[in-house]
Amino acid sequence: MSNESLPPSSHLPKVKRNKGISPLWALPILTMLLAGWLVVKAIHDAGQRVQIYFSDAAGLVAGRTTIRYQGLEVGMVRDINLSEGLDSIYVDADIYPEATKLLSKETRFWLVKPTASLSGISGLDALVSGNYISIQPGSLESAELETKFVALDKAPADLRDTLDGLSITLKAKDLGGISVGSQIVYKKIPIGEIYHYQLDDKGQNVIIQASIKEEYRHIITDKSRFWNVSGIGAHFDFKGIDVRLESLSALFSGAIAVDSPDDGLPVDTDTQFKLYKDVQTAGRGIAIKVTLPDDNKISPAGAPIMYRGLEVGQVTDLSLSEDRESIIASAAIQPAFSDMLNTGSQFILEEAKVSLSGVENISNLVKGNFLTLVPGGGDKARNFTAIRKNDFNREQARSIPLQLVSDNSFGLEPGANILYRGIQVGVISKVSLKDETVLIDTLIDNNYASLLRSNNRFFVTGSASAELTESGLV
Repeated sequence: MSNESLPPSSHLPKVKRNKGISPLWALPILTMLLAGWLVVKAIHDAGQRVQIYFSDAAGLVAGRTTIRYQGLEVGMVRDINLSEGLDSIYVDADIYPEATKLLSKETRFWLVKPTASLSGISGLDALVSGNYISIQPGSLESAELETKFVALDKAPADLRDTLDGLSITLKAKDLGGISVGSQIVYKKIPIGEIYHYQLDDKGQNVIIQASIKEEYRHIITDKSRFWNVSGIGAHFDFKGIDVRLESLSALFSGAIAVDSPDDGLPVDTDTQFKLYKDVQTAGRGIAIKVTLPDDNKISPAGAPIMYRGLEVGQVTDLSLSEDRESIIASAAIQPAFSDMLNTGSQFILEEAKVSLSGVENISNLVKGNFLTLVPGGGDKARNFTAIRKNDFNREQARSIPLQLVSDNSFGLEPGANILYRGIQVGVISKVSLKDETVLIDTLIDNNYASLLRSNNRFFVTGSASAELTESGLV
């Protein structure tokens, strides 16, 4: 066919070969580049592979259990395997590159998981986010890298040494409802918590380690006193039943309260304090020592110290002197009455007395005897000697001492009254035996000194009281 036969409107196509790369290849190339970048990033982000040995795999999940340092995720568990001896398991974990400096021979790992008991709940953050492995680095100056570790069964006792705050030690006779995580409160505000406890070397006491927050460090001084406020406390006497409950959190998780006088001095780390069982035995106030008479019947658990009917202090403890010849009461006086603690002040042993003429301090039969503070002058003092009330009256010249001699005691005892026409005019202070003779020491009230005559006669009535007849004191 010739060109003359083609229609006038027809054109021949121009065929041209394209020598470049098709744009369609851009997508697979970008995909390969992205995949390569992801591989490189995964290798880089994997960080350092380590092996951590545990006693069991409870709470460990590959790909989910994280490794944390002070709440920050620094690694991830990748695999869980049995050890060759089948006596433990180990996890392969990746420590992120920015955290590899935490790894050294001194580094420690332990599993954190929620634990509930009657004393409280620990690992509460693990209850929300799941179990995790906590890491505690050793000395940052150590440059030697370590990749195999044996995990601890629980958090180390010295964990708080790496954190801010004041670490203190409390010594108690028993744990008393306190557990790890129990709070330390000051005026009902939490200022610290318990992080470890153990028996002492002799197994006689419990050593409790606690940490005080840095912002409350100034509260703890050498005068601070700690006492247990866990659970419910009850006290019974003639006034009724007194039930004490600090708070619901203290009831379930345990708590320790602290009080600090204003004149205390700051303390160093790891200073040891005594933990008292309650606020009464803590004896908040000025510490004093009082030497007591024998057979004093003073309660070591909060016997009151009175002044004009007001309680101004408490007995906190009883102990023997170094030579074991006397009984020493440790007590605390409220700071407002510190001006009464002078060399001239005296402490009077108030004892229960029941007789036909009346009843005195009958509540002491249940609660025990107490002390009365009689202020005096002189220099400041912190050591005193308590005396019985009869002896005090004699010293104050309000009574006239008189000794009776008899061949029989007739059942008379110290405290028995001496009566005249039914009115008490004196009291028997002591009954003793010398050879075959009974000596009866008495105190006659100074107001009745005129009744004492040379022809006085004493006799014992059926009520075991001395009687004064018309002819004199009898």
